[in-house]
Amino acid sequence: MNDFVKYLLWAVCLVLLQEFLFNNIQFIHFLSPYIYIFLIIILPFNMHPSLVMFVAFGLGLSVDVVSDGVLGSHAAACTVMAYCRNIITKITMPRGDYENTSTATALHINLMQFVLYSLLLVFIHHFILFFVEIFTLKNFIFTLIQIIASTVISTIFIILIKLLFGYNKDA
Repeated sequence: MNDFVKYLLWAVCLVLLQEFLFNNIQFIHFLSPYIYIFLIIILPFNMHPSLVMFVAFGLGLSVDVVSDGVLGSHAAACTVMAYCRNIITKITMPRGDYENTSTATALHINLMQFVLYSLLLVFIHHFILFFVEIFTLKNFIFTLIQIIASTVISTIFIILIKLLFGYNKDA
């Protein structure tokens, strides 16, 4: 299957799952998992950073359009996450794990690397998203706790998606 079509199908499925399922799941009345960002996490490592940012912006904007909230908040959070993606990749993985092949994605790395890589990217996304939506530092500690808890829940769902649909080179 063509890579473009494959990632487009992932995007459509993740946005629909986010809107109709995960936006309706709330833990302790304020924690919602955001799984649509899985697409940004699994994009090929050799994809040009500006293209990753463009895809991330489009993905975030599509979530903004179908959900109620601050218009542009998901687009901003996804774009910042995409901007930080290369830095996080270099921090969390040895060069040989993602530079040797043109098709390497986060689905091809071992589970521990994937957990660290995802956790950092999800935290960046959630940090930007929550502060753009709230747009105040008035309840900073409460917002930080909400960011951390949402990051953990979102990362757990993202890991489950990887385990269900992904491929583990150590397996």
